[in-house]
Amino acid sequence: MGLFEKKECALCGGKAGLITRYKISGGDYICGDCRGRMSSNTDDIGSMTIEDVQEQIRLKEENDERFGNGFTITRQFDFDPRHPMMAVNDNTGEFAILTDARPDIFSFDNVTSYNVDLNTAMLSEEERKNDSSIWGILNYILSDDFCSRYPDMPRCPQGRKVTGMYFQINFGDNPFNARKIRIDMLPGWSTAETEVDKAYRCANDMYQCFKEYKNGRRTVSSNTASSTAAAPTGQDAIEQVKQLKELLDMGALTPDEFEKKKKELLNL
Repeated sequence: MGLFEKKECALCGGKAGLITRYKISGGDYICGDCRGRMSSNTDDIGSMTIEDVQEQIRLKEENDERFGNGFTITRQFDFDPRHPMMAVNDNTGEFAILTDARPDIFSFDNVTSYNVDLNTAMLSEEERKNDSSIWGILNYILSDDFCSRYPDMPRCPQGRKVTGMYFQINFGDNPFNARKIRIDMLPGWSTAETEVDKAYRCANDMYQCFKEYKNGRRTVSSNTASSTAAAPTGQDAIEQVKQLKELLDMGALTPDEFEKKKKELLNL
């Protein structure tokens, strides 16, 4: 029967289907349900023994209990209010990725490296010829002011457009045997200027947080959660309104979008 031979889950004894089963060390299998009880970030399942699987399930259950009842959020980084990205507990030097349905808690000490990647595509002939909003977006991303705000972020090359942005975290030893987490920073799947700006802002704030820990400059905050989506005040707000007006003049924003964003910035 070979490939299509029915298998039993070595952990729960249930059916380990052809599509949903996972092979582990010793030629045994676990079912999709038992795999789902482990962290979604766990790698190298094929090298695990049944005892390793049981330990991973135990660690995940402890993690879920702690995240729900004992993880204090001192800082939170959001794409927007509908799309939280990362929560940080500066009191313990830990973070959790909120894009996961069941977030894992990792120590910043587990992180070996981190980076932000862009996916880009060539502008089409039509986009090059037409005075479309894509030019407003591209000019905005390539502007000196934009680059000065995000010096650590990757640039969109001339003649291309942003089609995706990803924050990757690479790990050393950690409880879940995770190698890396790759976070989609454009959850709305939109390349509109306002969405790209949100992604750059949030990715940059997360990058600076990791950089802070990498350089040994840990900051202990209050237990009140804060969001990177907080509106700027004073001179910063005025400068951003000026930038919005430039985007309006070049056609990258509609009048309604300009007025809405201006009111948000000035708390009107």
